[in-house]
Amino acid sequence: MKKLYRRKSFKIFAVTIAAVCVLAIVCFFCYPFLSSGINILTNGLSQVSAEVSENLNKSSYDELLEENQKLAEENAKLREQVADYYDLKEENQRLWKFYDIKKENPTYTYVPSTVIRRDSNADFYSFTIDAGTSLGISVNDPVITENGLVGIVSECDGSSSKVKTILSPEIKIGAVDSKTKDSGVISGSSRYCDDNLTMLTKISSENKIAEGDIIKTSGVGGLFPADIIIGQVKEFSFDDYDASKYTVIEPYEDIRKVSSVLVITDFNTKGQISLEKSDNSSDTKKSEKETSATEKPTDEPTAETTDEPTYE
Repeated sequence: MKKLYRRKSFKIFAVTIAAVCVLAIVCFFCYPFLSSGINILTNGLSQVSAEVSENLNKSSYDELLEENQKLAEENAKLREQVADYYDLKEENQRLWKFYDIKKENPTYTYVPSTVIRRDSNADFYSFTIDAGTSLGISVNDPVITENGLVGIVSECDGSSSKVKTILSPEIKIGAVDSKTKDSGVISGSSRYCDDNLTMLTKISSENKIAEGDIIKTSGVGGLFPADIIIGQVKEFSFDDYDASKYTVIEPYEDIRKVSSVLVITDFNTKGQISLEKSDNSSDTKKSEKETSATEKPTDEPTAETTDEPTYE
């Protein structure tokens, strides 16, 4: 309002109105015959004053421009706040899910992380996360979500890690049917990976696995904790090369689109079975050495065996 009073146009308008009022009073008392002319003049001035008042109440172009700029800045801040709100909401939901996992498995040590890179040319949907050795992550650590097993850490540095998924045939994880207890090995295939499917291989010919059964990690080998959900049995098929039977497994997590994960860096049974095997192997070797010392050497050839490495 103060700006209105300071304007030059307002001052001119006020002086004009005052002059007209004085002229009207003088004419009314001193020159009555001029009253009609004064009335016409005052009516015209009333219209003019109304238009001037309307214009005076309107902001100037510069003021409108400044106000528009301020509104634009405020809108930008509000949009940023809304985006931050949804990011925080999503992060909060993710952390609550991870909290539930932690509550169900208090002996596990987790590192939550986010997928920062997914190479479109990468085979079997491998990805990179924003956590590495500085947070205790190491090669072969299991990677999961609230929906189940995703894969393992195949490479890592101080600040990032590469995850190889269970859709890859390079991954071999000991697994078991939670209902029938039939065991096998989870391994991916180029035949199924694009459909977010993997396989349970090396199953017994007398297995009782049925469609819809839940498949979990067996924990054998000490590399993975037991009872991590992998997926459910979708169908049965036969290998084209050796006619062996396997089951197609549908993971509960869409590994092709996963955006945040948990890396299990430690758990209470980690390496235990492997250590037990190592100890038993040492005892066996020692026993064999003692036995061979009492036996006569023979020239008979011995058969060599090779074992295929398996993530269990």
